[in-house]
Order: sequence, then structure tokens, then C-alpha cells
Amino acid sequence: MRLRKRKWMDSLLEESAYLLKEDDVEEFLKRTQNLVLEIGSGKGKFLLEMARKNPECEFLGVEIQRSALAISIKTIGEEKRNNLHFICSDIQKLFFKFSDESLNAIYLNFSDPWPKKRQQKRRLTYPSFLKEYYRLLKRGGKLYFKTDNEDLFSDSLHYLKDSSFILESMTMDYNGEDSMDALTDYEIKFRSQEKKITRFVARKGE
Repeated sequence: MRLRKRKWMDSLLEESAYLLKEDDVEEFLKRTQNLVLEIGSGKGKFLLEMARKNPECEFLGVEIQRSALAISIKTIGEEKRNNLHFICSDIQKLFFKFSDESLNAIYLNFSDPWPKKRQQKRRLTYPSFLKEYYRLLKRGGKLYFKTDNEDLFSDSLHYLKDSSFILESMTMDYNGEDSMDALTDYEIKFRSQEKKITRFVARKGE
């Protein structure tokens, strides 16, 4: 869902230390250890909570909507989070900037299901994306995926089966009780509507 642009958003983004400039991305990636990536970070609730819970890790959110990123940064407010960063970009334009085996974990939370057949190559769990994730993750690194869309989940499991990933866990009614997880805005909404959340965790071999 595209968010309405507000007058204050551009100036907030320009002034924010949390938003990486395109020219700074490669240098940031070179010097950063224990990096966790969320693709499609939305309003940032998930990533902020994960950064609070895991101060030993660096968290990077990639989000294509500037309006959503502005809300993320506004939500952080006066809180000082040295381990939290964002990039405004399409992840496909950034893959080449990441070195092999540079990520501890990747999170895909309530990604766009792209239901039409001609759109499905754009799904973040499509085989071409899984191949990139496998390259980027360290040995033993994990891919976390959760969604409310049953068709997307079923298809994603099929994509995963044909990939190099090892399926570590899967649930058709995820209760949210994993220390390596946090709620997103969408998840709060869906749970209030008593929608079932599906989730899998996949691992790169040692």
C-alpha cells in the first residue's frame, strides 16, 4: 500500500543519520559486522524492535517507499540506535554491492504476494531472489519469511524446495513466540482480525 506523502517527510529524510546515502552503501557494508537485513522494512516497527533486542547486531532495512522510511525515522524519534540503518532503494539494485557471505540473517515480512502469474517473478521468494540470498548469507545464516497469504506461502515453499536452502522450520499458524522475531504493523493488524500467520525459517548449510 502506497503511503501519502507529507510535507515534512523530505526534510526529515535529508537530515536523518539513519538513512544511508547511495554513495555510502558500499563503504557501510565493508565495515559492518553481524549484519541483519530486512527487505521491505515498511514503517520500521519490526526493525526497531529487533535493534533494541539485539544490540550486538547491525540492522539494515531496505525500503522502496520514501514515505514509509520517513515514518520509520519519525518513529525512532529521539531514541539513539547506532545499530539501525535504512536504504531507500529496490533491493535488486543493491545486490551487487553486497559481498558473498556478508549477512547473518535476512527477513521477509508480509511481502507483496504479486498474485498474477505475469507478476510472480517479482516475489521476494522467487528462485532468482533465493539464489541471491543464499550467496549473501554466511554459512549457517538464516532466511525468515512470514505472510498471511496462503498462496504465496505455498508457492514459496515450492521455490525453497528447489533451492540450496535447508528448511529448518515451518508453521501454518505461527504464534509469534520466537526470540529472533518481532511484530510488524501488518502483523498486529492481521492478528487483531484473527488471520493466521504462516512462517518458515530456512538455513544455509554449514
